[in-house]
Amino acid sequence: MLMCRRLLLIAAAITASIEAGSASYHPGISSDYSGYPGFPAYPGLTSPESSSGATPTPTSSLENVCRPSEYLCGTGNCVAQDKYCDGEDDCGDNTDEPKYCTPLQRRELKSVKLQLTFDTFTVGRFLSFTSEGCPDGYMSIRERGRPATGGQWCGSAWGYTVYYSETPSINLTLYLLRLAEQGSGYNFDFKLSYKFLRRSEAHLRYGNSSMSTWRGELVNGTYCDRVLTKCDTRACRLQSPNYPGVYPRNVTCYYRVEQNRAPPGHRALLAVSQRNSHKIHIKDQVVKYDGSQRILRVWDQCNVVQDYLTVYDGGSTSDKVLVRLCGGDAVPDIVSSHNTMLLEFHTSPYDNPFHPVPLSFLPGFELEVQVLFVDEKSRSFVKENNNCDFYISSDESSSGILENPKHSLPPNTTCRYHFQGKPNEIVWLSFVKYYAASADAAASIDVASDCNAKLFIWDGDRTLDKLIPIRKVRLAESYVSSGRDLTLEHILRQGSALYPISFVLRYEFVHEAVSCNHVFHGSSSTSSTSSTSSLSSSSSSSTLLSPPAKAGKFASPKSVFFYGRGGAQNVSCVYRFEAEPDHRIELSISRASFGDKGCSSYVDPLVNRWTCDRRIGDSTKLGIAELIVAEYPWQGVELIRDCLCSNVSDRIVLRTLTSNVVEVRFMVSLMNVTQDYRDFYFEGEYRFVALGAETSEQGCSTKLEERRLRGTSGEISLRSPLPRVIPGVAAVEEILTNTEDLTATQCVNEPWLIEPEDARINYLYLRTAGYSITLDNVEECTTLNRIVVYSAANTKDRSVICPEVGVDTARTVDFFSGGWNYSAINATVAMTQHSRSFVVEFLQREPGFYAVTWMAISKRSSSSSIGPNVFTILPHEDCPYRCPEIQACISSVLWCDGIRHCPSGFDEEETNCSYRFGVTLLYVAVGAGALGIFLILLLATGCLKYCLYRHKARKKKKNVVLNVNHLHVNHTHHNNGLTGSRLSGRYNLATPQEMYLENYGKDSIC
Repeated sequence: MLMCRRLLLIAAAITASIEAGSASYHPGISSDYSGYPGFPAYPGLTSPESSSGATPTPTSSLENVCRPSEYLCGTGNCVAQDKYCDGEDDCGDNTDEPKYCTPLQRRELKSVKLQLTFDTFTVGRFLSFTSEGCPDGYMSIRERGRPATGGQWCGSAWGYTVYYSETPSINLTLYLLRLAEQGSGYNFDFKLSYKFLRRSEAHLRYGNSSMSTWRGELVNGTYCDRVLTKCDTRACRLQSPNYPGVYPRNVTCYYRVEQNRAPPGHRALLAVSQRNSHKIHIKDQVVKYDGSQRILRVWDQCNVVQDYLTVYDGGSTSDKVLVRLCGGDAVPDIVSSHNTMLLEFHTSPYDNPFHPVPLSFLPGFELEVQVLFVDEKSRSFVKENNNCDFYISSDESSSGILENPKHSLPPNTTCRYHFQGKPNEIVWLSFVKYYAASADAAASIDVASDCNAKLFIWDGDRTLDKLIPIRKVRLAESYVSSGRDLTLEHILRQGSALYPISFVLRYEFVHEAVSCNHVFHGSSSTSSTSSTSSLSSSSSSSTLLSPPAKAGKFASPKSVFFYGRGGAQNVSCVYRFEAEPDHRIELSISRASFGDKGCSSYVDPLVNRWTCDRRIGDSTKLGIAELIVAEYPWQGVELIRDCLCSNVSDRIVLRTLTSNVVEVRFMVSLMNVTQDYRDFYFEGEYRFVALGAETSEQGCSTKLEERRLRGTSGEISLRSPLPRVIPGVAAVEEILTNTEDLTATQCVNEPWLIEPEDARINYLYLRTAGYSITLDNVEECTTLNRIVVYSAANTKDRSVICPEVGVDTARTVDFFSGGWNYSAINATVAMTQHSRSFVVEFLQREPGFYAVTWMAISKRSSSSSIGPNVFTILPHEDCPYRCPEIQACISSVLWCDGIRHCPSGFDEEETNCSYRFGVTLLYVAVGAGALGIFLILLLATGCLKYCLYRHKARKKKKNVVLNVNHLHVNHTHHNNGLTGSRLSGRYNLATPQEMYLENYGKDSIC
């Protein structure tokens, strides 16, 4: 006990030197503090040594006790602390105004802190952190003006153990209850050094001149409770008591962080963190001398020492606990879901003040405080009483970004995200980012569990539908629901305070990608098999049949899976319109966008239809984006009418549609991953219109099948108005008056299909008067009318003719079927349907007369050689009926039939026809002459006998004499404007007028 008194005197001396005349405090002083709002009330603090069985001798004994915020006068009265050393005698005995004390000295005294360094420390024995840990003796430290904690240090310690005071005056007390030998000495050895520090020297606690830190306001009457506010405008720090030195024992500190102001429409969240691992060490076990690796421990792992820091999601201990931690390592962001956060720091009553060297970490902790502002209407935080359930509806937005809550979640939390789409919509999720920090096995709640975060994606409602197979989420992972609903379930066993969970996903409610091919019928009886098109052959996906309607709208698909952003590089959609045979289709495009494919649309002056010019960009690199309108007048024949590839803002009406089956093809190729239906789209309208219902023009009198021609030869002519007979016209007009295959029509803008008689062996030769025109020489054409000739197998291959008529016409255009110019030896042409057929159109914009002649031709045997002269006569045995100028064989029925079929008229030359029919005509002439002579003789004999008989009879009537006069009216006979029949034209027979014998005023030959 003598040793104890000596130590007490040493402590009193230190206290006197530090306090500079201030009074000492009784160690048993307790506070009448009843608790901070939202904080639990402090129980009466008692010294843990009361249970040791020995009562230590106190340093002083006073009957009156003052509050910690008050000063004890020498008279026993209590005055406010701010009245101490204020220049006035408030106590009445000048004890509050010691000698040499001035207000300036008092302010300087408050800014001074004390540093104690324990060089040698052996005080009793250390047995436990929680119960009777210091049975032989201990050391305690009491801060001036703070409640006594009753914490004790004991045992043997070495290393770097430093204590930094919170106030300018401390009271250090040593109690030695039992002095026992320990090895070669006793269980007591104590040596310390102290140093006075000014505030400007305490950089770790208060910061430096460039950035000062704010530790909050100390709650009156408490040891270490603090309140921090307005941390968005100043650098707030949460520090353990006496940081950066050893923290006191047997204390419970509450740190309340508040942020009461936020920008309009935003919510404030509070975050605490520490990136520097050396700035936090809350003792979690007996410190080892080998400097073992430090880690953060959680929950029950902190029960060994019972030093821990608890973080509450709110301002009260009744709120949810985000985490309870101890140990030492970097602390990630721990974020509250409210504008208040409460932290509780608890220490055990007993400890050994050992701190290992070299100094690699500081005892206690320092946490940085940050304020986060989030949109109040966002899904960045869990609203009160929502149990982490989020509902995302397509009524709010068709697409968006979904992120995990910005705040930390407590353990055993399940967050569900319910995606609810409209009918005919599906949900598409794609993960942009997913990160889940792996839980250290040593710091895990359940060591047997290796998965803190589990993610489930339910196809539909969570309670009703099936689970989408779960895989490890990769960078390009995406999921698509089969219906309108999808649920994402996120289960966190250990929460996200120390093991952050971060994900970013894109969600989109997209139209169900069934098919982009549609069929529109004008009536329920319309057959979809009336013609064949690319719709039935090029697309393997299902086709959507729209209900019959006279008019409606159609548009490009809005499902993202048809475009680049949905994973498709190319898209091709077909919209088929089928009208009744006596109806036609009228289309209009109201708006369209084709991206940046480097293509422009313009009205082709040759045919007055929209066409695409791709010369601006390279389609092989940029791809194409176009809208093509095509007709299908006959099976297997496609007529491309219009092409659009540049943006459309004004309505375009397409009226030149002549078939009752029309297709609109929407095609895009080489899309990138950012393009979708907002880059490529179109909108249009359609109507089924009866022929002649809305126009005064006379419709075509023939049907499509009647305009499908086949045979050995023929002609198509267009007369508007009906032509006059013009003598001396060219060969085409000559054919018009002589051929029985003549087809005169008023079908303007209507196509004609010409097929060879036998497509296996025959080709077609087509000829018309005029010349071919292009954009370069279109101005030379003197008429607005056009003749367009297509290859029926590929109507993109076309020729536009400027027709010519008149006596001086010398220019003609010749066409041969596909494959005619290919040698059977050098090349082969695949036979396809209509590969040797032609489609002819007359585009009339002013009155005129046009004709196109055609005939079936064939090639001679491949073994025959053809000379360099194209007019070389082919051998008779290979090709007896031929046109040498075109090196073609023709049908025998066309040879010498009175009509010129060969361009040079070779088939009607006299030498060719007399050679073929010479013997036959000779016999016919001889026979006809002999028969004529015989009939003349027989008639003459009969007439002679009859005349003799009449002569005898008249002689008997001697008194009768009669003079006969025969009057014949000469009539002019017309032949309906035709120049003559075939025989008259060939044999120059006399007309009926010429054969009439006039016998006026004479007797008959009889």
